[in-house]
Amino acid sequence: MSTLTQSFVSMLGTRMRAEAWPARVLQELEREQYRSELLVTAVQLLIAAVLAVLYAFTPPGFSPDAPIRAVPLGLTLFSVVALIRLYLAVTGQLQRWMVGATVVTEMAVLMFVIWAYHLQYEQPAPFSLKCTEFAYVFILIALRTLRFEPIWVLLSGLTAASGWLALLAYALTHAQGNTVTWDYVTSLRSTQIHFGGELDKVLAIVVTTAVLAIALARARRFVILSVSGRQAVTDLSMFFDDPVADRITRSEVPAVPGQADIREATIVFFDMRGFTEASRTLCVTDLIALLREYQQLIVPIIRSHGGSIDKFLGDGILASFGAVIPDTRHAANALRAVDAVMHAVDGWRATRSRSGQPAPDVRAGIASGPVVFGIVGDGKRLEYTVIGDAVNLAAKLEKHNKAERTRAMAPHATYAQAIAQGYAETRPRRSARSIAGVTGPVDVAVWMS
Repeated sequence: MSTLTQSFVSMLGTRMRAEAWPARVLQELEREQYRSELLVTAVQLLIAAVLAVLYAFTPPGFSPDAPIRAVPLGLTLFSVVALIRLYLAVTGQLQRWMVGATVVTEMAVLMFVIWAYHLQYEQPAPFSLKCTEFAYVFILIALRTLRFEPIWVLLSGLTAASGWLALLAYALTHAQGNTVTWDYVTSLRSTQIHFGGELDKVLAIVVTTAVLAIALARARRFVILSVSGRQAVTDLSMFFDDPVADRITRSEVPAVPGQADIREATIVFFDMRGFTEASRTLCVTDLIALLREYQQLIVPIIRSHGGSIDKFLGDGILASFGAVIPDTRHAANALRAVDAVMHAVDGWRATRSRSGQPAPDVRAGIASGPVVFGIVGDGKRLEYTVIGDAVNLAAKLEKHNKAERTRAMAPHATYAQAIAQGYAETRPRRSARSIAGVTGPVDVAVWMS
């Protein structure tokens, strides 16, 4: 099998594989194609406008009594075709067969202009084959690459090659006297036809079309992979905070268990007080709605203060400050986030109470210290998470709120660190508290109920 044949087979295989991609990937690709069609049309109209201006300021080289003015007529027809396609695209009516029809029509208009030159200059039919507008054939073919669909390049090139052969046939059948010469110089100085030169033109069209179509088929696969990858990143950001998603997608090495960084960070455990009781009285739909409201209320506040969501634990939320991205004010930002959450929860509870719905409170445990932020898992199921004494202590402090009848609690060392980082709120201190699972007494700062 020849290299050219193999390339075309590969091109067709690429298209078949592309059609097997998920529908949403292909839909996104169609949106890109729509934007590409607008770009193609805009470029074509711009070229038509530039040519119209140049023509207006160029002295005519033909008789005022010429039976036709090829360029103005051609530019008008070409612009009408482009504007019709633009209208159909903008109004959502542009079908694939319409794209194909306009591809053929725009090339046919160019061939008509080239053919009309012999009438405009009142010369024998072979005169049209000397027209320099032949170069615009390649511009029209090249513009079709902007859609990343080889079929339109092939259609444009096929129309151009067929059109030029039709012009050649017309010239041969309508010429007078000796119309063919094998002398290259004579063909340049006269209207006689040199078959070798005309064959070169057709061959140039065919080869250019084939090369662009093959290159475009290869590029199309990369475009589909790019669209798919972009959607995967979007999906990934729904499961991870943006900094974590960026870390995964931009990493220069594959993600494997054990990749980790040690950071000074503050960990906050949020938990909904009374969720278990609410789950016994609410139907599944109302319970999920309650959980969704709670998470939609708290998560934006955490993120707005520089925090990252490590994971959702049923009605619990594990957030970190300074673990994903180093933060010199992680303690202060964490405490400000807790303040903002408690304030928002008060308003949320009041709204739910007025409507007769369960209005559970939220508790928080806060702790600072060195944590390990990295990847854990068995190689097939990986997870980014934070590990360390601060994580364990924050979880234990969150549970200890019940014993202290408080809403939030942090070691006094964390509170003092936050004050040093600019936190300005005054919190009561409780000394030498005995925390389940923690060795020795702990001084804590508390948020009162």
